[in-house]
Amino acid sequence: MGSDNKSIFFEPRTSVEQIEEGTSLAPKFNNDGLIPVTTSEWGSGIVLMMGFMNNDALILTIESGFAHYWSRSRKKIWKKGETSGMYQTVKDLRIDDDQDAVWMQVELAGDQASCHVGYKSCFYRAIPIGKGPVKLEFKETEKVFDPEATYGDLPNPTKL
Repeated sequence: MGSDNKSIFFEPRTSVEQIEEGTSLAPKFNNDGLIPVTTSEWGSGIVLMMGFMNNDALILTIESGFAHYWSRSRKKIWKKGETSGMYQTVKDLRIDDDQDAVWMQVELAGDQASCHVGYKSCFYRAIPIGKGPVKLEFKETEKVFDPEATYGDLPNPTKL
């Protein structure tokens, strides 16, 4: 998966100056080999989802221009849209100052959604501030697509 030679993409982490001020891509993956990625919609800026990439998913994203993630529930790389048709074409890919988080801006294909529940964004509910007990407030009330029709009998990735 991805390039067999990761060194053409990633440099070893040698100094704070290199990481914070240099041009070397030297991502820091966590102890599970993952780096968090926040994905927003190109143009609107709507936060669509938060996920993770492993080394190969990041390389595949760079190589192909399509968003690839590491599915923690399925324990495998997944190209967003390979089942649903809702591909994410990368328009801008950034890494933060200490290179341990990624921000990706994407153009949506298909039904113009990213959430497996059927909403445009995975962040479709708000947590009220200063109120208790907490009752989540829906900020999106219309689903963009029917998850059952799209995914059929595939297992739901949400785990209890």
